[in-house]
Amino acid sequence: MKRKILAQKFLAFALTASVTATMFPTSAFAVTGSQVAADGTYTGAGNVKAAEDDDNEWNAYDISVSVGVQDGNISSISVTPGNTYDEESNSYFNKAKTGNKKRNQPGYESLIGQVATEETINSWDTVSGATRTSTAVKKAALEALGKASEKKDEVAVDTTALESAIKSAEALTESDYTAATWSKVSEALKAAKSALTAKESQTAVDSAATALNAAVKGLVKEEKYVYCYAGLTWAEYWDAEGVQAAGSTASSDEVDAKGEYDKGAFDTVTRATKNHGLHRGSFQCNAVVETEEGKTLNLSYWKTVKGDDGKDKQIAVMTNGTEYTYNRGVFTNDSVTLNLKDYKVTGLKFVPVKVKAEDYEAFKAKYTVYENGSKLKGGYGENKLQVIDAVANVTADTNGLKTVTKNADGSFSFSARATGTDSGVKDTSLKIADVTGTVKAASGSYGEFLRVDFTGNYGDLGANMQAVKWTYYGNDSTRTKALATYGTKFASDNWMHKFNGIQLGLTDSLRCSLPSGYDGTGYWSVTIYALGYEDYTYNFEATAANIVTPQVPADETSKKALSDKVSEADKLNKELYTYKTWSDMQTELKEAKDALAKTDLVQSEAEEALSHLTAAIKNLKSQYVLMNIPYDEFYKADLNNNSVAVDATTSATKQKTRSTLASGSYHADAEGEHINGVTFPVKVSDDFYDNNNGYTQITDESKVDITTNMKGKVSTTTYEGKNALFESADYSYYVLSEIPSYYKTATVGTDKKLSFGAVNGAKTQIASDKVTTKFKTKTKYGDYQLNLDGIKDAMGFEDDDVVYGVIVSTDENIDYAMRHVENIWKTEELAWSVGIVTESHGCPLSSNHYKSMVGKTIKNVTYYTSKGIFTLPVEYKVLEHVKDSKANVENAAVSAGKTNFGVALPDDFNAEYAVTDAKGKKVEGFKVTEESLASATSTYAASYTQNKKLVISYPNDAENKEYTLTVSDKNNKYAPITTTFELYADTVSAAYNNDAAAPKLVMADGATPAQFADFIGKIKSVNVNGNDYPATGKGAVKIIKEDGTVDTTQAPFAEGLSFEIKVSATGYKGALSFTYDKPAVIDTKALESAIEKADTLKEADYTADSWKIFSQVLSSAKAMLEQKDDQTNVDNAVKSLNKAIEGLKKKESVNPGTTNPGTSGTGTGSTGAISGSTGSSNGAGTNAIVATSKKSNSTTTDTTGSAAKKATVKKASKTGDTNPLMGMLALAFASISLVGAALFAKKPNRK
Repeated sequence: MKRKILAQKFLAFALTASVTATMFPTSAFAVTGSQVAADGTYTGAGNVKAAEDDDNEWNAYDISVSVGVQDGNISSISVTPGNTYDEESNSYFNKAKTGNKKRNQPGYESLIGQVATEETINSWDTVSGATRTSTAVKKAALEALGKASEKKDEVAVDTTALESAIKSAEALTESDYTAATWSKVSEALKAAKSALTAKESQTAVDSAATALNAAVKGLVKEEKYVYCYAGLTWAEYWDAEGVQAAGSTASSDEVDAKGEYDKGAFDTVTRATKNHGLHRGSFQCNAVVETEEGKTLNLSYWKTVKGDDGKDKQIAVMTNGTEYTYNRGVFTNDSVTLNLKDYKVTGLKFVPVKVKAEDYEAFKAKYTVYENGSKLKGGYGENKLQVIDAVANVTADTNGLKTVTKNADGSFSFSARATGTDSGVKDTSLKIADVTGTVKAASGSYGEFLRVDFTGNYGDLGANMQAVKWTYYGNDSTRTKALATYGTKFASDNWMHKFNGIQLGLTDSLRCSLPSGYDGTGYWSVTIYALGYEDYTYNFEATAANIVTPQVPADETSKKALSDKVSEADKLNKELYTYKTWSDMQTELKEAKDALAKTDLVQSEAEEALSHLTAAIKNLKSQYVLMNIPYDEFYKADLNNNSVAVDATTSATKQKTRSTLASGSYHADAEGEHINGVTFPVKVSDDFYDNNNGYTQITDESKVDITTNMKGKVSTTTYEGKNALFESADYSYYVLSEIPSYYKTATVGTDKKLSFGAVNGAKTQIASDKVTTKFKTKTKYGDYQLNLDGIKDAMGFEDDDVVYGVIVSTDENIDYAMRHVENIWKTEELAWSVGIVTESHGCPLSSNHYKSMVGKTIKNVTYYTSKGIFTLPVEYKVLEHVKDSKANVENAAVSAGKTNFGVALPDDFNAEYAVTDAKGKKVEGFKVTEESLASATSTYAASYTQNKKLVISYPNDAENKEYTLTVSDKNNKYAPITTTFELYADTVSAAYNNDAAAPKLVMADGATPAQFADFIGKIKSVNVNGNDYPATGKGAVKIIKEDGTVDTTQAPFAEGLSFEIKVSATGYKGALSFTYDKPAVIDTKALESAIEKADTLKEADYTADSWKIFSQVLSSAKAMLEQKDDQTNVDNAVKSLNKAIEGLKKKESVNPGTTNPGTSGTGTGSTGAISGSTGSSNGAGTNAIVATSKKSNSTTTDTTGSAAKKATVKKASKTGDTNPLMGMLALAFASISLVGAALFAKKPNRK
């Protein structure tokens, strides 16, 4: 049946395939039979199906077959299965590819390399074991190849001419030709190369060669230009710019309102100046100096250097590199002295130009040029104006570029400037101006009739400013049609001030006359052209208030204001201020005095002079500042023969570095991890202010809050003004208004970094008898310590005086620097490490700087303080510490009479021994003896051996206490070695009283009061629950008082109830140990309140029986209040007393035989311990249990009905329980029973 169904499906499939073939015939160009396929890659599709009678279950899947053809042969066959392919088909799939080797049947990969024909593929038989797979692959391969066209035989094409044309074109250089003609060659070359590759026909190849040769023939040579900067006159610069009087060099004999000859066209600007005009003109202009001696000097730029006297001096550098020292009109070079006669500004020196290469040499012969890569320098650095120092890099896109044309007569002319996107300065982008323009009120102080100033970030723009163009539009607010355009000249029209901004004016002159019928009011544009900047245009409207009218004489108010300012300037101290700012102020002061001397002084001149002098005074820079100087840089110039760096101090606590203990120093980080250096007066120059690298300036408005936690005390200190330097960065500074008596001089290096000279200032020597000195070779602060008691008084210190630094000098002229906190402690203590002790109080100690001090003798100590500089002569040799040396003395009983000790010493250590008490006083009767050993024994250091046994003997009546053994070197080479030991009493003379309410140490049995007092006085520590608390010294906790009382209010007893205590005392072996249990705190407020209430009641108001019970309960309550040894008993007493009060019966309401409504009950009534609960056994009554004390018997009073039983009160016993034992047990049993019953009732049924 299956075969029948399969046959039916096969016939249906065949029919479908036949119809499909009919509907989609193969291409008319498809290869068949033995036709060879053209090169390419072709694809076909197939399907691998399972037969219906196939016993194996597997999924049918699609395949895609790709057949590659190259040079007429099959170059590749790849078969890719579809998504329904699974791993069960792997063996069939692989066999179809590689073949069935057992039957010698090749796979489809055997077709690779054979001729790409239909016959080749049909010749491949399907593979047994992969019949369906190989059949599908074969079918798909035939389909793929059927899509190929037949390979055609190649036609021989001669490409010799084309190849030659391509070779010639490729040998050409693009930059030699114009862009347009080169573009055509590029396109033709690309087409030629394509034709050479295709070789379609001879005609195509020949046409490509012809086209390429034609394009090459049409190439036009590109004109070669040289790009550079050139110096031009004013007339040459403005000639092609479309301004009024363009190209004219006409001058005028008429002076302006300032009395200067600035009314010409574009002639040379002349100035007989000896002041800042010389400086400003050299920024971007060709500045020429003519001397009385007939010499011409071409200025390039200025610089400031230190003279031999330490003062700044001006150096004028010429364009040829020659340098002259300049001072108020006098130029000096070696033995040559030249006196300024005239000063001219001829034009601009850095105009970007392009010159034809063929004309460049002739151009260079007539003009000063600055070729690319050369330095562009100019100007004088002062305040916001800084020297131009750039590298030329002119390109075709440089902004402001002018094209140079050589004329027939050999002269040169210049085009209008071109707008570009390049700066013309190496490694610098085109900058954008960031200034604010202000149209000034009419003044005319410089001879102008209209003025605009620019402030803001004007400094760099002003230093690079070359020319300014003004455009006047009259009443045209749209600025579409200009009425006139004006060019300008430096000094005559354009100016930049070191702190007042850029100042631009228009002068009524041959280069600037207003159009007929216009007065200058209306709409204007002013454009600044600057080296390395985009053109900057400022639009504004001028009103009558901005246009200068005829000048009026200066009024008396203005003259007085100017005179007062002159007087103020004359009183200033020249020595306080920097050279440059003082010189600038003196220039403005002279101009102000000259103005006051004029008989025809006009108002605008007076106001301008006042404005400039005021600004110059404000701009004065103090030569003296307080500065944060890192330790190494502070000490470097003052240390002799010690080049080891002085490190910053490192703090573990980060508290002392930020407290007054570090006064005189500073820390840069708010955390206070380091002390960075010293805050000290410094003398600076103009270079410091001009190149301060962003150093932080501290002012009177500066403030910093510093919070510290010293010994648990948190405090916040506010540091204001100069004191804020305490927490600020390296080189932070505060400007001083007075000249200090001592200072360091700072120098700015070529790398812009600061260096500092030695301290300047007189030194005061302190007499040695004014200070008590002590040198220690053992200290917890390092390896050596020098105490200088009284030196603060000797230096005249007051509370706010500080130490900046200390230098310790030795006999070999080697100096050592001390730093705050680590080395300088509270002024009078100096300590340092040489590497033996490496940390103190958790802080690492720096030792490298001090290691070479060992073996030398300290001769002087120099203090640098806020009081001045002081030196103190001392004489101490820094003895060598024996590395790894140790001494150990055994503690011993006083009664023993002797003790042993061991010590490790080098061979050349000539030992002598001394025993002293805690105060350093030698004790009598102690002797050290040496006993030879049979053989040497190794001791503490591997390099040392011990051949003697050392014994310390002492009197039997020696005091039990701590002693110090000192081993000194008689040769005075090594530092003494010290160790401590104790002689202890045989017994401890104190004991614990076992009284928790009043814990105390008392005399032990057999001890005397003196022995007890000795123990108490020598207590050194108390251990509470494993924690040690020192009894004396820093951080002491006084747990045992002088009378032996245990102070349980101290912190160790704040938490917990039981405390294990060990008391250790010097001179006593072991510790006194005991346990202290804190008594419970009993709250008696409720009981006191209840008793107070009960005491107000009166017996006469109540029946005898009820009062009797009440009085007994009250007595017990009072006894409990006095004893108050258990909170439960106290609480029960409260309940009992309150019940007794409730049980009182008023006499008038007594009704024997009836039940008190408040205490009625039925059944059997019983009471818990002091419960006060009520009940009755025969109708009425009250049961009360009265507690007296935790350690006493109970008294029970039982009243039933109208017949009351007599109560019996038993005397309290010293031992026992306050409640009846059986009653307590019964109550406990009843409680347990009730709880058990409740639990039982709630227990679920397990069944």
